[in-house]
Amino acid sequence: MRGFKLNRHRNLTFEEVFEHYKLQVYNQVYAIAKSGYAAEEITQEIFIKLWTNAEALNDVKNLGGYIYTITRNYSLNYLRKAASDTRLVNELMRVAVVDDNNTEARLAVSECRQLISRAVGRLSPQRQLVYKLCKEDGMTYDEIAAQLNLSKHTVKNHLMAALSFINTYLTKNGVHSAMVLLFCCIYNQ
Repeated sequence: MRGFKLNRHRNLTFEEVFEHYKLQVYNQVYAIAKSGYAAEEITQEIFIKLWTNAEALNDVKNLGGYIYTITRNYSLNYLRKAASDTRLVNELMRVAVVDDNNTEARLAVSECRQLISRAVGRLSPQRQLVYKLCKEDGMTYDEIAAQLNLSKHTVKNHLMAALSFINTYLTKNGVHSAMVLLFCCIYNQ
């Protein structure tokens, strides 16, 4: 059985590590992804990674911190991947405000979308165009650069500036920080 060195004096078996951290990992993923399915899947992925990289973990001085960091990264990567699937984005927006049957929650999502639309309307024409081509039409930086006769770097700069402006606009207009964070995870890819 593979073991993990917790410190120079104590080795832990994989089962001990799993039993000690499984609930913590699951809860952390669930807190970020707001999905039981995602929490189960990501928890499995994390422990598979730990199992396959057990030898490399002997040099890790703080196993708990290491697992916490892996869990956070896997969870945020899940949110980024989910952003490419419109159905998942809509689900994330629904759970981000707690309850789909809650009229107040639906209004908050609707208001947030309206604020994003207003923020986009305040961008320069070039930034608006780059934002819409990338985030609404799904074009890549290369495709946008070719269509607008710009460099890929210029397209990226326009998009980053647009996202930064939208972020600031949302915050200044009282959008809850959790929604701004969700916007960041979904659109800062």
